[in-house]
Amino acid sequence: MEIISFFPEDGHIQSLFCDKCKKHLDLTFTDFHEFITGVDIKIYGLPMLHCSICTQNFLPDDSRFAIIHLHKQALEKSSNKVTVTRNKTNQVYNFCAVPFIYDSDDYKYIPGLKRPWDDGFLTPVFFNREVLLKYDASPTYHLSFASTTYGQICRGDDFSMPFGINKNGKVVMWLGDIDRLPDTEQYYLRSENIPSDHSIGSEFYDGQIECIFTDLSKENALFKNRSIFLEKCFNKFGIKVAHLDDEVFDLSVSLNSPVVDTEKERRYVADTLNKIYLESFDNKALGDVITKLGGDAKGLGSIKRLQKVIELSCKDADVTALMCPFYVLYDLRVIYSHLGSSESEQEKLDFVIKRLGIVENSGLMEIYTSIVKQLDDSFQQLSELLQ
Repeated sequence: MEIISFFPEDGHIQSLFCDKCKKHLDLTFTDFHEFITGVDIKIYGLPMLHCSICTQNFLPDDSRFAIIHLHKQALEKSSNKVTVTRNKTNQVYNFCAVPFIYDSDDYKYIPGLKRPWDDGFLTPVFFNREVLLKYDASPTYHLSFASTTYGQICRGDDFSMPFGINKNGKVVMWLGDIDRLPDTEQYYLRSENIPSDHSIGSEFYDGQIECIFTDLSKENALFKNRSIFLEKCFNKFGIKVAHLDDEVFDLSVSLNSPVVDTEKERRYVADTLNKIYLESFDNKALGDVITKLGGDAKGLGSIKRLQKVIELSCKDADVTALMCPFYVLYDLRVIYSHLGSSESEQEKLDFVIKRLGIVENSGLMEIYTSIVKQLDDSFQQLSELLQ
Protein backbone atom coordinates (compact mmCIF):
# COMPACT_ATOMS: atom_id res chain seq x y z
CA MET A 1 0.00 0.00 0.00
CA GLU A 2 1.02 3.58 -0.55
CA ILE A 3 1.14 6.00 2.37
CA ILE A 4 -0.74 8.54 0.29
CA SER A 5 -3.83 6.33 0.48
CA PHE A 6 -4.03 6.98 4.23
CA PHE A 7 -4.38 10.71 3.74
CA PRO A 8 -8.11 11.51 3.62
CA GLU A 9 -9.51 12.90 0.43
CA ASP A 10 -10.37 16.58 0.48
CA GLY A 11 -13.44 17.12 2.64
CA HIS A 12 -13.79 13.44 3.60
CA ILE A 13 -14.38 12.68 7.25
CA GLN A 14 -14.98 9.11 8.27
CA SER A 15 -18.53 8.71 9.52
CA LEU A 16 -20.27 5.91 11.42
CA PHE A 17 -21.90 4.71 8.19
CA CYS A 18 -20.49 2.07 5.87
CA ASP A 19 -19.32 3.57 2.57
CA LYS A 20 -20.98 0.69 0.70
CA CYS A 21 -24.21 -0.38 2.40
CA LYS A 22 -24.70 2.80 4.52
CA LYS A 23 -25.43 0.76 7.64
CA HIS A 24 -24.02 1.69 11.05
CA LEU A 25 -20.47 0.64 11.91
CA ASP A 26 -19.24 -0.73 15.25
CA LEU A 27 -15.96 0.16 16.93
CA THR A 28 -13.60 -2.81 17.10
CA PHE A 29 -9.96 -3.30 18.08
CA THR A 30 -8.13 -5.18 15.36
CA ASP A 31 -4.56 -6.25 14.65
CA PHE A 32 -3.30 -4.20 11.70
CA HIS A 33 -0.46 -5.42 9.45
CA GLU A 34 0.42 -3.77 6.14
CA PHE A 35 3.56 -3.03 4.12
CA ILE A 36 3.22 0.70 3.48
CA THR A 37 5.62 2.51 1.12
CA GLY A 38 8.76 0.71 2.29
CA VAL A 39 7.76 0.17 5.92
CA ASP A 40 6.31 -3.00 7.43
CA ILE A 41 3.81 -1.72 10.03
CA LYS A 42 2.17 -3.90 12.68
CA ILE A 43 -0.23 -2.42 15.23
CA TYR A 44 -1.90 -4.69 17.75
CA GLY A 45 -5.34 -3.49 18.94
CA LEU A 46 -5.83 -0.66 16.44
CA PRO A 47 -9.31 0.94 16.70
CA MET A 48 -11.30 0.21 13.54
CA LEU A 49 -14.88 0.70 12.41
CA HIS A 50 -16.42 -2.58 11.31
CA CYS A 51 -19.44 -3.21 9.09
CA SER A 52 -21.11 -6.47 10.12
CA ILE A 53 -23.07 -6.50 6.85
CA CYS A 54 -20.21 -6.05 4.39
CA THR A 55 -17.60 -7.47 6.81
CA GLN A 56 -15.31 -4.56 5.95
CA ASN A 57 -13.20 -2.35 8.20
CA PHE A 58 -12.75 1.40 7.98
CA LEU A 59 -10.20 3.56 9.74
CA PRO A 60 -11.33 6.21 12.22
CA ASP A 61 -9.52 9.47 11.53
CA ASP A 62 -7.30 9.17 14.62
CA SER A 63 -6.25 5.63 13.65
CA ARG A 64 -5.44 6.87 10.15
CA PHE A 65 -3.30 9.67 11.56
CA ALA A 66 -1.55 7.20 13.91
CA ILE A 67 -0.47 5.07 10.92
CA ILE A 68 0.78 8.15 9.08
CA HIS A 69 2.72 9.25 12.19
CA LEU A 70 4.33 5.81 12.68
CA HIS A 71 5.35 5.70 9.02
CA LYS A 72 6.95 9.13 9.33
CA GLN A 73 8.84 8.12 12.48
CA ALA A 74 10.14 4.96 10.79
CA LEU A 75 11.53 6.94 7.84
CA GLU A 76 13.14 9.48 10.15
CA LYS A 77 14.90 6.59 11.96
CA SER A 78 15.79 4.86 8.66
CA SER A 79 13.79 1.83 9.79
CA ASN A 80 11.77 -0.43 7.52
CA LYS A 81 9.74 -2.07 10.30
CA VAL A 82 7.42 -0.86 13.07
CA THR A 83 5.66 -3.09 15.62
CA VAL A 84 3.42 -1.44 18.20
CA THR A 85 0.97 -2.73 20.80
CA ARG A 86 -1.59 -0.04 21.38
CA ASN A 87 -2.65 0.62 24.96
CA LYS A 88 -6.23 1.64 25.65
CA THR A 89 -6.67 5.25 26.77
CA ASN A 90 -8.67 4.47 29.95
CA GLN A 91 -9.26 8.17 30.49
CA VAL A 92 -11.58 9.27 33.29
CA TYR A 93 -13.63 12.36 32.45
CA ASN A 94 -14.70 15.04 34.88
CA PHE A 95 -18.34 13.97 35.08
CA CYS A 96 -20.47 12.17 37.68
CA ALA A 97 -19.95 11.63 41.38
CA VAL A 98 -20.29 7.88 40.80
CA PRO A 99 -17.50 5.94 39.01
CA PHE A 100 -19.35 4.60 35.97
CA ILE A 101 -17.96 1.92 33.70
CA TYR A 102 -17.26 3.32 30.24
CA ASP A 103 -14.57 3.21 27.58
CA SER A 104 -12.91 6.49 26.69
CA ASP A 105 -11.88 4.93 23.36
CA ASP A 106 -15.56 5.10 22.35
CA TYR A 107 -15.48 8.86 22.80
CA LYS A 108 -12.17 9.24 20.98
CA TYR A 109 -12.76 6.91 18.03
CA ILE A 110 -16.51 6.77 17.35
CA PRO A 111 -17.15 9.52 14.79
CA GLY A 112 -19.06 12.59 15.91
CA LEU A 113 -18.55 12.33 19.67
CA LYS A 114 -15.37 14.35 20.27
CA ARG A 115 -15.74 18.09 20.67
CA PRO A 116 -13.45 20.85 21.91
CA TRP A 117 -15.72 21.82 24.83
CA ASP A 118 -17.11 19.63 27.61
CA ASP A 119 -14.46 17.00 26.92
CA GLY A 120 -16.00 13.57 27.47
CA PHE A 121 -19.64 14.72 27.66
CA LEU A 122 -20.68 12.47 24.77
CA THR A 123 -18.98 9.37 26.13
CA PRO A 124 -21.52 6.53 25.73
CA VAL A 125 -22.38 4.64 28.92
CA PHE A 126 -24.06 1.25 28.55
CA PHE A 127 -26.70 -0.40 30.72
CA ASN A 128 -28.79 -3.53 30.94
CA ARG A 129 -32.19 -2.81 29.43
CA GLU A 130 -33.81 -3.48 32.83
CA VAL A 131 -32.54 -0.06 33.89
CA LEU A 132 -35.58 1.49 32.20
CA LEU A 133 -38.16 -0.54 34.10
CA LYS A 134 -37.52 1.37 37.33
CA TYR A 135 -38.25 4.68 35.63
CA ASP A 136 -41.36 3.25 34.05
CA ALA A 137 -42.65 2.34 37.52
CA SER A 138 -41.44 5.51 39.26
CA PRO A 139 -43.99 8.14 40.40
CA THR A 140 -41.37 10.85 39.83
CA TYR A 141 -39.97 9.90 36.43
CA HIS A 142 -41.60 8.50 33.30
CA LEU A 143 -40.47 7.24 29.90
CA SER A 144 -41.32 8.89 26.60
CA PHE A 145 -40.52 7.16 23.30
CA ALA A 146 -39.89 8.79 19.91
CA SER A 147 -39.59 5.25 18.53
CA THR A 148 -39.10 1.78 19.97
CA THR A 149 -35.32 2.37 20.25
CA TYR A 150 -35.06 6.11 21.01
CA GLY A 151 -36.61 7.80 24.00
CA GLN A 152 -36.09 9.96 27.03
CA ILE A 153 -36.44 9.76 30.78
CA CYS A 154 -38.57 12.69 31.93
CA ARG A 155 -39.30 14.36 35.24
CA GLY A 156 -42.14 16.84 34.92
CA ASP A 157 -41.33 19.75 32.63
CA ASP A 158 -37.93 20.51 34.15
CA PHE A 159 -35.81 17.53 33.16
CA SER A 160 -35.39 15.04 30.33
CA MET A 161 -32.52 12.74 29.47
CA PRO A 162 -32.27 10.96 26.10
CA PHE A 163 -31.38 7.31 25.76
CA GLY A 164 -31.07 4.79 22.98
CA ILE A 165 -31.28 1.04 22.57
CA ASN A 166 -28.59 -0.46 20.35
CA LYS A 167 -28.85 -3.50 18.10
CA ASN A 168 -27.69 -5.74 20.98
CA GLY A 169 -30.53 -4.59 23.23
CA LYS A 170 -28.27 -2.47 25.47
CA VAL A 171 -29.41 0.93 26.74
CA VAL A 172 -27.04 3.81 25.94
CA MET A 173 -26.85 7.24 27.60
CA TRP A 174 -24.36 10.12 27.47
CA LEU A 175 -22.00 10.51 30.43
CA GLY A 176 -22.60 14.27 30.54
CA ASP A 177 -26.36 13.79 30.73
CA ILE A 178 -26.03 11.31 33.58
CA ASP A 179 -24.00 13.93 35.47
CA ARG A 180 -27.17 16.05 35.66
CA LEU A 181 -28.94 13.43 37.77
CA PRO A 182 -28.97 13.46 41.59
CA ASP A 183 -26.34 11.23 43.18
CA THR A 184 -29.03 8.77 44.32
CA GLU A 185 -30.14 8.25 40.72
CA GLN A 186 -26.54 7.87 39.58
CA TYR A 187 -26.03 5.10 42.10
CA TYR A 188 -29.14 3.34 40.79
CA LEU A 189 -27.88 3.60 37.20
CA ARG A 190 -24.49 2.30 38.28
CA SER A 191 -26.17 -0.89 39.53
CA GLU A 192 -27.23 -1.68 35.95
CA ASN A 193 -24.07 -0.28 34.30
CA ILE A 194 -22.17 -2.74 32.05
CA PRO A 195 -18.98 -2.60 29.95
CA SER A 196 -19.24 -1.03 26.51
CA ASP A 197 -19.98 -3.25 23.54
CA HIS A 198 -18.79 -0.38 21.28
CA SER A 199 -22.03 -0.46 19.25
CA ILE A 200 -23.80 2.88 19.24
CA GLY A 201 -25.31 3.04 15.75
CA SER A 202 -29.05 3.57 16.27
CA GLU A 203 -31.90 6.04 15.89
CA PHE A 204 -30.52 7.57 19.09
CA TYR A 205 -27.14 8.24 17.45
CA ASP A 206 -28.73 9.41 14.21
CA GLY A 207 -30.93 11.92 15.99
CA GLN A 208 -28.48 13.09 18.65
CA ILE A 209 -25.28 13.30 16.60
CA GLU A 210 -26.14 13.33 12.91
CA CYS A 211 -29.47 15.21 13.24
CA ILE A 212 -31.02 12.59 10.98
CA PHE A 213 -34.74 12.10 11.52
CA THR A 214 -36.09 9.65 8.98
CA ASP A 215 -39.74 8.76 8.57
CA LEU A 216 -40.75 6.32 11.27
CA SER A 217 -41.91 2.84 10.36
CA LYS A 218 -45.59 2.27 11.05
CA GLU A 219 -44.61 0.14 14.06
CA ASN A 220 -42.41 2.90 15.48
CA ALA A 221 -45.04 5.55 14.76
CA LEU A 222 -47.67 3.50 16.61
CA PHE A 223 -45.38 2.94 19.60
CA LYS A 224 -44.52 6.65 19.68
CA ASN A 225 -48.19 7.67 19.69
CA ARG A 226 -48.90 5.12 22.42
CA SER A 227 -46.15 6.80 24.43
CA ILE A 228 -47.62 10.26 23.81
CA PHE A 229 -51.07 9.05 24.90
CA LEU A 230 -49.68 7.55 28.11
CA GLU A 231 -47.87 10.81 28.83
CA LYS A 232 -51.10 12.80 28.32
CA CYS A 233 -52.90 10.45 30.73
CA PHE A 234 -50.18 10.92 33.33
CA ASN A 235 -50.26 14.71 32.94
CA LYS A 236 -54.06 14.82 33.21
CA PHE A 237 -54.73 12.21 35.92
CA GLY A 238 -51.40 11.99 37.75
CA ILE A 239 -51.46 8.19 37.37
CA LYS A 240 -49.51 5.88 35.04
CA VAL A 241 -52.14 3.80 33.27
CA ALA A 242 -49.75 1.34 31.59
CA HIS A 243 -46.42 -0.29 32.31
CA LEU A 244 -43.44 -1.38 30.24
CA ASP A 245 -42.57 -4.76 31.67
CA ASP A 246 -39.71 -6.86 30.37
CA GLU A 247 -41.80 -8.86 27.91
CA VAL A 248 -43.53 -5.81 26.44
CA PHE A 249 -40.14 -4.15 26.06
CA ASP A 250 -38.77 -7.14 24.13
CA LEU A 251 -41.82 -7.43 21.90
CA SER A 252 -42.00 -3.73 21.04
CA VAL A 253 -38.38 -3.69 19.84
CA SER A 254 -38.69 -6.90 17.79
CA LEU A 255 -42.08 -6.32 16.14
CA ASN A 256 -41.96 -6.04 12.35
CA SER A 257 -44.51 -6.28 9.58
CA PRO A 258 -45.34 -9.91 8.73
CA VAL A 259 -43.76 -11.26 5.55
CA VAL A 260 -45.72 -14.52 5.24
CA ASP A 261 -49.34 -15.42 5.92
CA THR A 262 -49.22 -18.60 7.99
CA GLU A 263 -51.16 -19.70 11.05
CA LYS A 264 -48.00 -19.41 13.15
CA GLU A 265 -47.37 -15.84 11.96
CA ARG A 266 -51.01 -14.90 12.54
CA ARG A 267 -50.86 -16.08 16.12
CA TYR A 268 -47.53 -14.33 16.71
CA VAL A 269 -48.66 -10.99 15.24
CA ALA A 270 -52.01 -10.92 17.04
CA ASP A 271 -50.51 -12.03 20.35
CA THR A 272 -47.65 -9.53 20.13
CA LEU A 273 -49.89 -6.56 19.30
CA ASN A 274 -52.28 -7.62 22.06
CA LYS A 275 -49.53 -7.76 24.70
CA ILE A 276 -48.06 -4.39 23.73
CA TYR A 277 -51.24 -2.41 23.18
CA LEU A 278 -53.82 -4.10 25.41
CA GLU A 279 -52.27 -6.22 28.16
CA SER A 280 -49.76 -3.50 29.06
CA PHE A 281 -52.57 -1.33 30.42
CA ASP A 282 -52.64 -1.44 34.21
CA ASN A 283 -56.13 -2.51 35.37
CA LYS A 284 -55.68 -1.17 38.88
CA ALA A 285 -54.36 2.17 37.64
CA LEU A 286 -57.26 2.53 35.21
CA GLY A 287 -59.63 1.68 38.07
CA ASP A 288 -58.03 4.38 40.22
CA VAL A 289 -58.55 6.93 37.44
CA ILE A 290 -62.19 5.91 37.05
CA THR A 291 -62.73 6.27 40.80
CA LYS A 292 -61.01 9.66 40.70
CA LEU A 293 -63.44 10.72 37.96
CA GLY A 294 -66.43 9.58 39.98
CA GLY A 295 -67.12 6.31 38.14
CA ASP A 296 -67.28 2.64 39.08
CA ALA A 297 -64.76 0.17 37.62
CA LYS A 298 -66.15 -2.94 39.28
CA GLY A 299 -66.39 -5.92 36.92
CA LEU A 300 -64.70 -4.15 33.99
CA GLY A 301 -61.72 -5.55 32.07
CA SER A 302 -58.86 -3.39 30.83
CA ILE A 303 -60.42 -2.33 27.50
CA LYS A 304 -63.73 -1.50 29.18
CA ARG A 305 -61.87 0.44 31.86
CA LEU A 306 -59.96 2.42 29.24
CA GLN A 307 -63.25 3.14 27.50
CA LYS A 308 -64.79 4.26 30.79
CA VAL A 309 -61.89 6.66 31.40
CA ILE A 310 -62.48 8.26 27.98
CA GLU A 311 -66.24 8.46 28.51
CA LEU A 312 -65.84 10.18 31.89
CA SER A 313 -63.10 12.60 30.86
CA CYS A 314 -64.06 13.42 27.25
CA LYS A 315 -67.80 14.04 27.15
CA ASP A 316 -68.11 14.84 23.43
CA ALA A 317 -65.86 12.04 22.12
CA ASP A 318 -67.08 9.35 19.74
CA VAL A 319 -65.93 6.68 22.15
CA THR A 320 -67.31 3.78 20.13
CA ALA A 321 -65.23 4.68 17.08
CA LEU A 322 -62.11 5.46 19.12
CA MET A 323 -62.23 2.16 21.00
CA CYS A 324 -63.15 -0.02 18.02
CA PRO A 325 -59.51 -0.91 17.04
CA PHE A 326 -58.81 -2.10 20.59
CA TYR A 327 -61.80 -4.46 20.57
CA VAL A 328 -60.93 -5.64 17.06
CA LEU A 329 -57.38 -6.44 18.16
CA TYR A 330 -58.67 -8.42 21.13
CA ASP A 331 -61.06 -10.36 18.91
CA LEU A 332 -58.31 -11.00 16.36
CA ARG A 333 -56.06 -12.57 18.99
CA VAL A 334 -58.86 -14.89 20.11
CA ILE A 335 -59.68 -15.83 16.51
CA TYR A 336 -56.07 -16.45 15.43
CA SER A 337 -55.55 -18.63 18.49
CA HIS A 338 -58.26 -20.99 17.19
CA LEU A 339 -58.42 -20.33 13.43
CA GLY A 340 -59.23 -23.46 11.49
CA SER A 341 -61.00 -25.14 14.40
CA SER A 342 -64.57 -24.18 13.45
CA GLU A 343 -66.76 -22.41 10.94
CA SER A 344 -67.77 -19.87 13.61
CA GLU A 345 -64.18 -18.65 13.94
CA GLN A 346 -64.15 -17.77 10.24
CA GLU A 347 -67.39 -15.86 10.73
CA LYS A 348 -65.78 -13.91 13.55
CA LEU A 349 -62.79 -13.17 11.32
CA ASP A 350 -65.14 -11.90 8.62
CA PHE A 351 -66.66 -9.57 11.23
CA VAL A 352 -63.18 -8.29 12.16
CA ILE A 353 -62.46 -7.59 8.50
CA LYS A 354 -65.79 -5.79 8.15
CA ARG A 355 -65.10 -3.54 11.14
CA LEU A 356 -61.64 -2.72 9.76
CA GLY A 357 -63.28 -1.60 6.52
CA ILE A 358 -61.07 -3.70 4.25
CA VAL A 359 -62.09 -6.02 1.41
CA GLU A 360 -63.64 -9.41 2.05
CA ASN A 361 -61.29 -12.36 2.53
CA SER A 362 -58.36 -10.08 3.31
CA GLY A 363 -55.28 -11.91 4.56
CA LEU A 364 -52.84 -11.20 7.37
CA MET A 365 -50.92 -8.48 5.51
CA GLU A 366 -54.01 -6.36 4.88
CA ILE A 367 -55.41 -6.97 8.36
CA TYR A 368 -52.09 -6.09 10.02
CA THR A 369 -51.65 -2.86 8.04
CA SER A 370 -55.20 -1.76 8.77
CA ILE A 371 -55.24 -2.52 12.48
CA VAL A 372 -51.86 -0.84 13.08
CA LYS A 373 -53.07 2.28 11.26
CA GLN A 374 -56.37 2.37 13.13
CA LEU A 375 -54.69 1.88 16.51
CA ASP A 376 -52.30 4.68 15.59
CA ASP A 377 -55.19 6.97 14.61
CA SER A 378 -57.02 6.21 17.86
CA PHE A 379 -53.98 6.95 20.03
CA GLN A 380 -53.47 10.26 18.21
CA GLN A 381 -57.11 11.29 18.63
CA LEU A 382 -57.18 10.19 22.26
CA SER A 383 -54.08 12.30 22.95
CA GLU A 384 -55.75 15.34 21.39
CA LEU A 385 -58.85 14.83 23.55
CA LEU A 386 -56.72 14.74 26.70
CA GLN A 387 -54.95 18.02 25.96
